[in-house]
Parts: sequence; C-alpha cells; structure tokens
Amino acid sequence: MCVLTWLRQTNMSYASMNGTPRYIRLVVILPAMLAALGLPHNASSQEDRPEPMVYDLVDPLGATKGKTEINTLLAYSPRTGEMAWSPEIEYAFAKGHAVEFELPMENTTVNQYKVTVQGFFGELMKGRMLHGWQAGGRRINDEKAYAAEVLYLNDYKFSEKWSMMNMLGVRHTAIGKSGEFIGLLNNSLFYSFSKRFSFGVELNNEIGSRNYRYQLTPQFQYSISKNGIIQIGGGPSQLTTKWNEEKKTEWLLVSRLIYDF
Repeated sequence: MCVLTWLRQTNMSYASMNGTPRYIRLVVILPAMLAALGLPHNASSQEDRPEPMVYDLVDPLGATKGKTEINTLLAYSPRTGEMAWSPEIEYAFAKGHAVEFELPMENTTVNQYKVTVQGFFGELMKGRMLHGWQAGGRRINDEKAYAAEVLYLNDYKFSEKWSMMNMLGVRHTAIGKSGEFIGLLNNSLFYSFSKRFSFGVELNNEIGSRNYRYQLTPQFQYSISKNGIIQIGGGPSQLTTKWNEEKKTEWLLVSRLIYDF
C-alpha cells in the first residue's frame, strides 16, 4: 500500500527535526496555515477529494458497501534501475469499512504479504472533515518477521479547490523480535483544477527513537474514465535504504494505476 512499507527497516544516522530541510517543514505546517484562513467551502463526499498516492487509503472514507478496487503502485529508481511495485485488491464489506490484500514486490520477488482493514468514524464540521482509522499487518518474507501498524485518518476540505489528508500512527517493525516502534506522520495537500484533474504534495515521515526519515512526492492525479484513475509523481526519499547502501537521499519516479467497480 505504500513504498515505505515495502523495503527493509534499517537504521540511519540521527537527524533531528531541527535539521530537517525547510521545504519539508513547510509542507507539514502549510495545511494548518490554510485551515486558519477559513477558506469558503462546500461539503462533498470522499470520492470528490484526491487521495495520497504513496500511502493510500484502503477505500475512500465512508465508501459504499460492495465497492471493489484493484490498483498497483510502482516506484522506479533511475540511479539503480530497480523497480518496486505493489498490486492490491480492496473490498468494502460494510458501509465505511473495507479490507485490502497487498503483495509488495521488488522486480519479480514478493517481499511481503500484507492485509489492511479500514473503518470510518463519520463526518465533522458539516461534512468538511471526514475521519477514520486504518490497521494493518504484514509478513516480511526474507526476515521471517511480522510487523503491524495502526493510524488515525483525517480528511479536510477547505473549499471546492483545496483539500488535505493527514495520517498519524505507529508501527512495530518486528513483533516478538528485536523490532522497534516508529511514529508515522503522513501529510498531503491537494489543489483540484477540475473534478478530473488535481495536483498534490505528499510527505511521508518515519520518526524513530534515534532517527528521522521522509519521502516527499509532488504528484498529479487524473481520472481517465468513470472507473479509472492514474497518479504520477516523484521526488526525494530516505525510506528506500535497500536501494541505497550509503543511506543518502534517493530520487524516485512513482505512479499508481487504479480501477474500481
């Protein structure tokens, strides 16, 4: 479901938030600044709002029972030539509740088996805000370990053009082994040019006890048909350490293809 859960959990040199690049801190702060502006709004459903590409939702918050979706996330490193991809299938078994099965892969190797469940708490602020939860577990095949994570989801629509999605949670990297707890903070800000075309900036953060890592992904989303969506973008990432033995920032090209029923 996301690039940051595909690859092995490895440590890197400590970097405090004070040492975080300015553009990273700006992406975190900007949604709160827009909220303070009190932009005019018109409540609408989750389907009318863009979704993050890298760390995506199982289904739109409040999805209708019976909704089914298949999609694949692809991430390519121009430096190494490596390709990570993750086919998945999602099904809403009840109103606002959905389950997803995912196969994170690198080239032709299946690295993990992952199952995620998502629920819906409801609407706030006359429908401008939608919120819910997401919980997932996965088996990391080469390490023969199990990991799990849980997140709070919050989607807010400022106006017909501006919206944002925030996720806050925690992951345990290896249950029953020498794993660690990692804080997860994912922020996305979107501008919709039309109902079919939007631009966004997504920031995925991992905050450990001795390290901080991020992936920043500017992205476009375009509805190619009533059921089909393509997302494409790219940017710097410190989460793909398996591809980068020196643990420096890797630049990735990322895309997601979506089809729902």
